Amino acid sequence: MSCLVSLCIPTNGVIEWIFPVLDSIYEQNIDDGLFEVNICDNGNNELFQMKMIEYCSKHDNIHYKRTDKLLFLSEPEAYKMASGKFIKFINHRTKLRFGTLQYFIDYAEKYENEIQPPIIYFSNNTLHMEDSIVRYETFSEFVHGLQIYGTWSTGMAIWKKDFENIPSDEKYNELFPHTNILFRERNRIYIIDDKKLIDEIPSSHTKKGEYDLFYAFGVEWLFILMKLMREDAISMQDFFYLKNETLKFCINLAIDFLIYKYPCSYDVSSFETSMQVFYNLDDVKDKIFMEVTRRVKDKYDKKSVD
Repeated sequence: MSCLVSLCIPTNGVIEWIFPVLDSIYEQNIDDGLFEVNICDNGNNELFQMKMIEYCSKHDNIHYKRTDKLLFLSEPEAYKMASGKFIKFINHRTKLRFGTLQYFIDYAEKYENEIQPPIIYFSNNTLHMEDSIVRYETFSEFVHGLQIYGTWSTGMAIWKKDFENIPSDEKYNELFPHTNILFRERNRIYIIDDKKLIDEIPSSHTKKGEYDLFYAFGVEWLFILMKLMREDAISMQDFFYLKNETLKFCINLAIDFLIYKYPCSYDVSSFETSMQVFYNLDDVKDKIFMEVTRRVKDKYDKKSVD
C-alpha cells in the first residue's frame, strides 16, 4: 500500500544508533498510514537482526531487509523498498526532532500533484543560510549552493516517480551513490531547506566506515564535479569554487586524523597520493601548517584573555 512519505534508513547494524532513531520517528505521533519506514541492512550483527525483527513486529508500516550491497551502495537499495510518493533518506545515527516527520509530510502534500515537483535537499542548518529555505532556478546554482554538502547523503530526498525513471541497471557511484540521483535532473526548480530538523547521535569516528577518506573527497568527489562541468551542467567558476571549498574540508580532515591523530575507522593512508591529483601537494601542506598555526595562536590568545 502506498503512503505519502517513505523514510529510508540504510544501516550496517549499529544497535546504539538505529533504535533511538526509530524511537524518534514513532514518537512524532503521526498516523502510521501516512508514512513508512524502510531499513536496509548490510551488516553482519546477528543481535541487531533479532532486535530489528522484534521492533518491526510492533508496527505495520516498518519494513526490514538485508542486502549484500557493500558500504554506501545499500542506500539505493533502501530507496527501492519505498512505496511513498516522497522518499526521504534518514541517517541511522540522526534522530528526528519533534515535528520533523510532519514537516516532510507537508512537503509531500504541497507538491505531490505537480508534474515536475522541485528537487529538495535538507541541509539541516549545516550551511547557516540567512534564509532557511532558498529556491534555485538553475542546476548550477543549486550545486554551488550545496557546497561540500553535495557529498552528504543525509540531506537527500527524492520523489518516487523520479526514482522510478532511473534505469534498474544504473551503476551507482560506490562512494557517493546519492549523486546519481541528486544530480540527475538538470532542468527543474531546486530547493535547499536549511532548517534544523535532526540531531546527530554523538558517535566515534571509529564506527563510520573503512573507506579511503582522502581519495573519496580529494579525488572521487572532484571527478564527479568535473564530469558535471564537462557536461555543461555547472560552470567552470562553480567547479573551481567547489574545488576550493573541498580543499578546506580536506585540510580539516588532515588536521583531525593525521596531525591530531583522532581515532577513526577510515583509511587515511592515501593522503599524499590523493591530494596531488587535483591540488599541488606542497601548497596543501603549507595550508595545513598555516591552519594548525592559526588554531594554536587562537587557543593561546583565548587562554591569555581568560
